[in-house]
Amino acid sequence: MTALFDNQTTFSASSQVFKGLVGDIGGTNARFAVAERGDGHTKLSDFKSFETHGYNDLYEVIGDYLKGLDARPEFDFAVAAVAGPVVDGSIKFTNLDWLVTETELARHTGARKSRLINDLASIAYSLPHLTDEDTRTIGPVKTAKPGPLSVMGAGTGFGASVLIDGPHGPYCLSTESGHPSWAPVNDFEREIHRFLSKKHGRVTIEMVLSGPGLVNLYRAVTNVRGEPTLDLTPAQITHLDGPDAQGSRYTVETFLDILASVCGDLALFHGATGGMFIAGGITPKLLRYIDESRFRARMEAKAPMTALVETIPSRVITHECAALVGAANALTDAEITA
Repeated sequence: MTALFDNQTTFSASSQVFKGLVGDIGGTNARFAVAERGDGHTKLSDFKSFETHGYNDLYEVIGDYLKGLDARPEFDFAVAAVAGPVVDGSIKFTNLDWLVTETELARHTGARKSRLINDLASIAYSLPHLTDEDTRTIGPVKTAKPGPLSVMGAGTGFGASVLIDGPHGPYCLSTESGHPSWAPVNDFEREIHRFLSKKHGRVTIEMVLSGPGLVNLYRAVTNVRGEPTLDLTPAQITHLDGPDAQGSRYTVETFLDILASVCGDLALFHGATGGMFIAGGITPKLLRYIDESRFRARMEAKAPMTALVETIPSRVITHECAALVGAANALTDAEITA
């Protein structure tokens, strides 16, 4: 497998071997693995996924996971990627009646060091450890300049993070990039914006680039085109082979156009000369519908900075466990051994 960042970045590899418990915790499922990292390599084992329904808290889920291991390891670290903002080492989940803290995470795992990180941050931390086989490049630009890496993800919501190199290893800046206003770029999109603004007021990026955003877009697109609006779920909208696919097809096309424009916007916001990466549950499922030339044209239409954006690669992450790989590499050697 070919390393993604050979001769492009200076992200340093761990020189020590550490073992940790890593988790990717969402509102519906909690996924865990035992991670071993060192010498620039990360190995995941004992992968298991749990439905969160029926558990009183995350620690009960962790207890069941640890009971299922042949032997309970001694963990150097425990890192959980969570869907939401982490404040002062804790998170109160939106879709679960759970409060999770780094202190309690350490106590229930026995780890010497624990950390809660945003789920998009975990994807960002995975980037130096991905290979060409873990991504799909959109367009002809493959070689990046050294510099920050940015990851954006459309799923239940929309988020983005930036990875920069630091003196002790990679450092991630979590952002709330789903909540700035969405800027339409043509008359069709302005009609969509007008429809949505009448219903919602300010129209954010997340209102159009997310699962609920697909529904918003579908309703707006069918309204603007004068077509019947059916009661469709995001999964039904992205399933383009059915008899009612016409409105869905224009919705998916519009979704991908907006995604490309926002990709270019974030490349400029974040100074992401090292590359733009697209994660989340929606885009990988739409890969076969992406017109690469059209995507890059929308992404690069950023005058007077077009020449800069033209040099920035755009890739879709296809690695199914990127969040767990990132969680395994979120702490530096110095943080673990402190």
